[in-house]
Amino acid sequence: MERILARGRLVVGVDQNTYLFGYRDPTTGRLDGLDIALVREISTALFGRPDRVQFKTVPSRRRIEVLEQREVDLVAHSMTITCERMERVLFSSDYLDSGQRVLVPEASPAKTLADLAGRRVCTADGTTSLAELRRARPNVEPVTVADWTDCLVLLQLGDVAAVSTTDNVLAGLCAQDPTTRITGPRFTYEPHGIAVAEDAPELIRFVNGVLADLRASGTLRALHEKWLGGYGDFYPPAPRYRG
Repeated sequence: MERILARGRLVVGVDQNTYLFGYRDPTTGRLDGLDIALVREISTALFGRPDRVQFKTVPSRRRIEVLEQREVDLVAHSMTITCERMERVLFSSDYLDSGQRVLVPEASPAKTLADLAGRRVCTADGTTSLAELRRARPNVEPVTVADWTDCLVLLQLGDVAAVSTTDNVLAGLCAQDPTTRITGPRFTYEPHGIAVAEDAPELIRFVNGVLADLRASGTLRALHEKWLGGYGDFYPPAPRYRG
């Protein structure tokens, strides 16, 4: 925390390809989305201004690596909290719950992941979604890319039959292409958190304090409604803290 304050800015790993969460607005050139908004709230709490942030865009597969290599102070990147990841980084309280589903073209007969047995299904490398696809029964053929927008392109080209990841990410893809639809029930439970290096407990306590204030003031719910209100059953979950 002292180093961050002395530096005068936060360095944050984010996405720039996930619409609604971390994406570059083509009309302004600015990063925007729910994750970006949360980072600006943290900056405001720390420095009194929302713009004391240096954003570093990173692919999903490098989210933990950039923390371990001290390239960033924290990562806000639609990141699922898992036991495996908690062995390497510290997570904030859960600010979003979602689950893995399937995105298909509107004309597709598929209704669930099981209907895609033997078909090519796209997901991003380094994600929990890839692990779930590899475990899926009956089998599907996972196709991995660096960013979610690459999956959407492959789906539009007909190179894959579907995209599968958490439904919050799928909501952004569906919003970008109304000829697609999200289908089937959630088949995973995915709490999302902001991550920091494992040796920075004071920073994660600060982030948790900011999130607690946002919950209490109604700001977190307002941010959910702004970014996700039209795309599904998303709302701020009750906080849960690691003992």
